[in-house]
Amino acid sequence: MKRFDNILVYAKYFILSKYGIISVVLLFLIWMLFFDDNNFVRMWRLMSENSRLRRENTEYEKMIKENETNISTLTIDVEALEKYAREKYGMKSPDEDIFLFKE
Repeated sequence: MKRFDNILVYAKYFILSKYGIISVVLLFLIWMLFFDDNNFVRMWRLMSENSRLRRENTEYEKMIKENETNISTLTIDVEALEKYAREKYGMKSPDEDIFLFKE
């Protein structure tokens, strides 16, 4: 009978330790997911901001390439420079009149 009592005591401690370990692991996961400085929610926001900034970066790189192309064209071709100045800034020669129509 004494041997059976020892088995019950050991089984009781095993059950308590099993649930104890599970509860500690769950508390750790909950802490890391929601309450830590580097929690899951913050990491998710940082990853979305990172992807947004990468998209902006590619857009700005496209704009830079277009501007470099325009600059190289305008430095070589005088007629293109005159056309650009007339269209973009409304410049004119002294003997002509310009009429701007807005839609």
